[in-house]
Amino acid sequence: ADLLKLYLYGYLNQVRSSRRLERECQRNVELMWLLGRLAPDHKTIANFRRHNGLALQRAGAGLVRFCQQTGVVKGH
Repeated sequence: ADLLKLYLYGYLNQVRSSRRLERECQRNVELMWLLGRLAPDHKTIANFRRHNGLALQRAGAGLVRFCQQTGVVKGH
């Protein structure tokens, strides 16, 4: 669950690199709070992405649908 939160945080804030996400976990107070001070290394983040690709695509699509339905995002 925490790695999914980290992935969605990166998606929303345009942080694509596993190494950058690792650094963000150590310096960004908002992310420290979100993850309960969990600070995974870049290899763990990369493995999570590699092993859960389809589920991450579905989670991202679900997030976009939710944002469209609530009026946060408009368009297609």
